[in-house]
Amino acid sequence: MAQTGSFDVIVAGGGPSGAAMAWSLAVRGIKVAVIERSEFPREKVCGDFVEPAGLRIIDRMGCSDRLDLSSRTAISKVRAYYGPHIAYHNDVAYYQGEAGMPPHGHVIPRHDLDAALLENARAAGATIFYGSTVKQVRREGGTMHVSVKDKAGTIELTAPVVVGADGVQSVVAAHAGLRRDDKRHIGISQRVYLEGVELDEDEACIWFDDDHYPGYGWIFPIGDGRANAGMGMLSETTERFGISLQQCFRESIDRLKYRHPGCKNVRMATKPLGGAVHMYGGITRNHFAGGILVGDAGGFVDPMTAEGITQGMESSIIGARTIVAALEKGRFEEADFARFEDDFRAYFDHSMLYLSFYATMMRNRHFGDFFLSMTKQGFERAQHDREFARISGTGFGGLNVQPAAIAAQLWSGIGRHIATGGVAAIADLVAGRGLPRDGFVGDWNLWQRGWRASVQSDRAWHMSWLEDIVRAVTKLGPSFTQNENPRLQGPFAMEDDR
Repeated sequence: MAQTGSFDVIVAGGGPSGAAMAWSLAVRGIKVAVIERSEFPREKVCGDFVEPAGLRIIDRMGCSDRLDLSSRTAISKVRAYYGPHIAYHNDVAYYQGEAGMPPHGHVIPRHDLDAALLENARAAGATIFYGSTVKQVRREGGTMHVSVKDKAGTIELTAPVVVGADGVQSVVAAHAGLRRDDKRHIGISQRVYLEGVELDEDEACIWFDDDHYPGYGWIFPIGDGRANAGMGMLSETTERFGISLQQCFRESIDRLKYRHPGCKNVRMATKPLGGAVHMYGGITRNHFAGGILVGDAGGFVDPMTAEGITQGMESSIIGARTIVAALEKGRFEEADFARFEDDFRAYFDHSMLYLSFYATMMRNRHFGDFFLSMTKQGFERAQHDREFARISGTGFGGLNVQPAAIAAQLWSGIGRHIATGGVAAIADLVAGRGLPRDGFVGDWNLWQRGWRASVQSDRAWHMSWLEDIVRAVTKLGPSFTQNENPRLQGPFAMEDDR
């Protein structure tokens, strides 16, 4: 190891959240160390897609040129499959180029992204320990002691503050008694790189099938006939129903070869790799005596899409202010880090609690046919109703989630759906044709069938699911009491306002 001893802050983990934290502290002149177990560049299971809000942060950190973003293909369109049916094929309507964000995303392989962000932190003054593993964290006399092992042996670093940015198996979270293991809020995934892809390079593809509900698959083009392809599902679902995500993924790739015209000649260029994420709905507390948790270690992942690169960086930029305040005061007890909880809740709760509510409802696999039908209809409406696509589409990955506006659109659509379906049903009955099997009546039948199957399969689990929905509803206050989603202006706006 190149350097040992004492620091102001030790960051465990050198991914995007750890690098953003180290950069945020180092540019303030704070002595910070980052412990990263891998030698960079390294692979990471991820979709590699960075949305406009993430690109805004990367630019603010001064990494756009380092990543050569101007030469990377801008992703501004998406194709959505439901089984063999294309429900949506159009631009991403909610990429508006607002609040300093570009009107597109970029696919940036993690071996490029993570290396550039961490090197940027090093250039700002952070000390990076590559190929080093955090083995133990303990607190003695108000000082955090971090045992670190590399090829040369084991040393101990000390600091008053430790930041856990070390992912789902966080050693720092385990030290604080805050490691998450609730499978209701854990997503698991498979990812592979494909070659022989013939996609429009500005177009992503997502797909939904009943065999991997609740979850979805993706293809993000990298260029030169290559793409990142993957699939994510809920850990709880795969365990309860004995589902093999690996098998579902292989079968979905095979189906894409004849569903998607650009995938007929695809072949796997790498072996599929698996990963996991902790989603926002499972957060309990992210601060403790001597530090905080950020990124995936803290559960800062979108509960609908499982996207976490941007959220991880946002959590670090927000958390850095709490750390700076603690260092200035020289106090590092649990209460001194509670500000982080207030700050990230004020920033994220508006959108994340609303998305968590929908994710909770959709957790029940027995209602898969119903929810797949409803979301498919939503994509189909978005195809021709651009205002609906711009507002309600944010539930599938947009930054500016506006719960009140989305709810108004959805309930208006449901009202029209019921009215139209009711009139059609009455007309069919009067004409002696019986009740129709599609439209509103068909959706109602899907709901009833799901309800019966859920109760018959496991009544106790069904009741616990309903209780989870009620709890999610009780948390929706922040989603409807703010006029603007705080995430729209970004985490630096919070800093600039203080």
